[in-house]
Amino acid sequence: MMPEAQESLLALAQQGDQQALERLITPYRALLHALARRFYGSVLSGDELAQAGYLGLIEAVRRYDAGKGVRLITYAVPWILGEMKRALRAAACTPVSLDGESGEEEGQSLLDTLRGADGVNMEALDLRMAIAQLTQEEQSVLLLRFYQDKTQKETAAALSKSQAQISRMERHALDCLRTLLA
Repeated sequence: MMPEAQESLLALAQQGDQQALERLITPYRALLHALARRFYGSVLSGDELAQAGYLGLIEAVRRYDAGKGVRLITYAVPWILGEMKRALRAAACTPVSLDGESGEEEGQSLLDTLRGADGVNMEALDLRMAIAQLTQEEQSVLLLRFYQDKTQKETAAALSKSQAQISRMERHALDCLRTLLA
């Protein structure tokens, strides 16, 4: 797209013209999918990540200031990646519902099935299910830190990470657990 055409579309899009916004962001479809491939194998599909990327691109268009001397796409990529990462964090911390029907017996929920005749320790079950929602690496950090009483420094050495990385992973895992167990 010619710079003059992009500037006029940008001005119209920033004023709320949806057609101009659509024409402005359509050429970036391939870029959004390429950026989504960075997260291959995550909990979200490439299309879901690209959709999140579109939100970041739209926000970047809304906030972009051509007077700063930075190209639109240069300004937009951090916004796009930020929205993709936000979508991944939200998907990783999505609670699991136990109230839906399990299919074993008509009208019986998974929770009813798990209780069984002898009952079940619901707190332990909740914790196990919440931990299962974490990444394998986060599970390893929690295992070493809280079940094997390792320090962050010892955990970092065991996982070949820096202490700062372990601290961030632990904080993220605990935040997800708080969300899942709330």
